[in-house]
Amino acid sequence: MTDDDLARALRRLDPAETPLDAPLPLDAERRLRQILDRPPVRRRRPALAWTSAAAAVVLILTIVTGVLWMPGSSASALTPKPLVYTAVPSGTGAAEVVADAQARLAAGDDGAAAERRSLSLGWYFSASPDGAEATVFRREWVDLRWNEDFSGSVVTTAAEATNADGDTVPNVDPAPGTVVGDVRYVRNQFRPLSPTPPEASPEAMRTLLTTATGATDTLDAGDAIVGVRSIQGEWTLDDAQQSALLDVVAASPGLRALGTTQDRLGREVVGLAGIPSSTANTEVTLLLSTETGRIVGFESALIAANTDLDLPAGSLTEYALWDAQDREGAPR
Repeated sequence: MTDDDLARALRRLDPAETPLDAPLPLDAERRLRQILDRPPVRRRRPALAWTSAAAAVVLILTIVTGVLWMPGSSASALTPKPLVYTAVPSGTGAAEVVADAQARLAAGDDGAAAERRSLSLGWYFSASPDGAEATVFRREWVDLRWNEDFSGSVVTTAAEATNADGDTVPNVDPAPGTVVGDVRYVRNQFRPLSPTPPEASPEAMRTLLTTATGATDTLDAGDAIVGVRSIQGEWTLDDAQQSALLDVVAASPGLRALGTTQDRLGREVVGLAGIPSSTANTEVTLLLSTETGRIVGFESALIAANTDLDLPAGSLTEYALWDAQDREGAPR
């Protein structure tokens, strides 16, 4: 995508429906993330790597207004330590892991319905565009809510930063519970991947993942996982929908079972990993609850060192955790 393409996407607002001071639509954010996900090019300044929808909002506003908020003082990047997995039993592969998760989903009796909301607890790495040292942001609650008329809001709240080993932040970061972002969408401004609750079928979910990733050929495992991340960022899916989504992930070439571990909220999970086609130096992972079978987490990590950002191999660049609404400090 060229700069002109991005500019057109940012201007694609209906003046009859949208006030001048309204926030930008998420389809523009999605296009921006596609640009940022391209393989890095050596430049004099470090590559800018924003990896959350909330961060994308900030960056788009930066493009429009020329203003970028960063913490008061820079701090060397320190990413959370990678999760340590216990190897799956011999003969157990990704297909068996997915089948076990689907069995748990089928046995679930919570009766939860699909909801036009995505609540996640995430950690995001960012790099200053002015050549300053990389900075670590505090963990954040990102609460997206939207309506049938495509209005909605994204409220970002600072979370505590002591749960994850290595998850430290500059002292100048806002206190837990501080609202650090509040973006409102007017009627017809939000652009969801699926305007209606996704059909609980592998065919419908494959179409949705293809839309989310822009894949034109085989949907590889890494791309499928990135697509799941996008869908989970807009919807809370019921068990049947998640099971259909896992059908597509299981059929994607390159999927690997990592084994079991505890996620950054202490829940037992099993990991499924793949490498996105657009970012060969990144491995992405889905975390499935061993108790419910639900998709409860996503992680992104570097395969090799990134010299531009001075990050060693294995450095975490993002994680997002779902089904965490019962946690202390979660938005209600």
